[in-house]
Formats: sequence, C-alpha cells, structure tokens
Amino acid sequence: MIRPYLEMIKNSALKDGVTFEEIEPNYLHHVKKGKLSFIMYDVDIGLNNSTSTKLASSKSGTFEALKHAEIPAIEHFFLINNKSRFCQDNPFNLAKELFEKFNNTIVLKPDNGRQGNNVFKITNLSQLEEKLNHIFSLEVNAVLSPYFESNLEYRIVTLGNIPKIYFAKERTYNWKHNLIKGALPKKVESEKIPILDNLAKKAAKTLQLDFCTVDILETSEGFKVLEINEQVMLEQYSKKDPDFKSQVSKLYNEALLHRFSQIKSIRE
Repeated sequence: MIRPYLEMIKNSALKDGVTFEEIEPNYLHHVKKGKLSFIMYDVDIGLNNSTSTKLASSKSGTFEALKHAEIPAIEHFFLINNKSRFCQDNPFNLAKELFEKFNNTIVLKPDNGRQGNNVFKITNLSQLEEKLNHIFSLEVNAVLSPYFESNLEYRIVTLGNIPKIYFAKERTYNWKHNLIKGALPKKVESEKIPILDNLAKKAAKTLQLDFCTVDILETSEGFKVLEINEQVMLEQYSKKDPDFKSQVSKLYNEALLHRFSQIKSIRE
C-alpha cells in the first residue's frame, strides 16, 4: 500500500540527487546523496538527538524544561501509574487536589500521548477517577493540566530553530484541536506571527530539537506553549490544500539537505 505522505517526502528532494532505497516497505529506507547516507525509520529523518526526543515525548518533562528556561507554557503535572514499582502515594489524591485548584475543569491524558488519543476534558471527580484508571490500564503514566478555552491552537514547524511553517487549527464539532479529530487548518494572522515566532524558537532551542512542531495556545494569561512534538507529522495538514502540500514538500526538501549537511560536517 502506497503512503502518500511518505511518497511526498521521497519525491521532495529528487532534484537534489537524494534517493530512497526501500529496505522494508513503507517504514524503513536507506537514504542516499552521493557518498553520504542514513537509515530513515518511518518518516523520521533523524535530525533530533535521542535525549531531546525522549524529553519531548514526555509532556510533563517538556513543561518542566520550559519552566526552567522561563518560557510561558501550560502546566502539565506528572501522575505516576499506580501499578508502577516507583509509586509511593495514591496518584488520585494529587489529581483530586489539582482538579480543585483548577476550578474543577482539567485535561487528563497520557504523558507520552499523541494525536489526541485518550485525552479527556474532566469536569467531575467520578469522571477523573474513571479516566485516570483507564489511562493507567494502558500501562502508561498520565499528566493533568488546566483547561483553557480557545477556539484556535497554533502550530509552528521549526527547522534548525527557525520557524518554517505556521498554521492555526480551528475546532469544529470537537473541543480538541487535532486535525485528525475534525479541526480545520487556517492561516495565521500576520500580527501574531512575531509572537509565535519568538516563542517557538525559544521552545525548540530549549529542548535542542532540530526539527519539530511547537503547539501554542492564546490563553487568558497570554500565549503559552502547549506541547512540542519531536516527530514532524503534517500528513493531515498537507491533505487539506495543494498549497499546504507544496509547503510541506519544500520543508522536507530543506530538512533532508540539512540532514546530509549534518552527516558531512561530522565526517569532516
């Protein structure tokens, strides 16, 4: 089965002599440019180091790193799985305390969650206990954050700490902003770009991510980083409009050449 997003990545740098040798269909490729090469797993071209990748995959870890760097970010409190051998206190007690602190409306999700899966807006204690136990049953840890009402969520794609693509995600029938859950991409108002640009640069630099997406909310307390995704997935975005696809293709062309530049500098 052909994956259109993967094919777009493979075609993005053909004119620059970049070729893809398939090792395993659809997820493992030997990528070459002249005498330089690397292995691409899925659609990850390997620009981020392993420590930064692990940190970004933890929503609570990301928040703590941003907080330490004094970058405005939405609080994410870590709730250890109650079945973990490191669990010493009932995590529901902390969850209850935070729930009341944030006016009985919070967001609960896996610490390493993706694509809006198992993300819950909680408005009562029985629901909190039920959903927390559900997340723990998945054998993962959880995070709890305050809920901010916002129609738009902004996503900024950075490469080498430089913002390359900006778009907003507008909610439709769902309270979530995930494109895969029905949200719609929109252009960002020009007057907001400098603010988003500055915040995204700082966030990517703090986590030392060379290629990532930074999600930002405009809250009653100002603009805040919601989360950082270490894997750049723009499949839903590129499906919405030919202009979007062209932007993403151009981005991957630049990212692939940047990857080979990294490899060359290491060898030299």
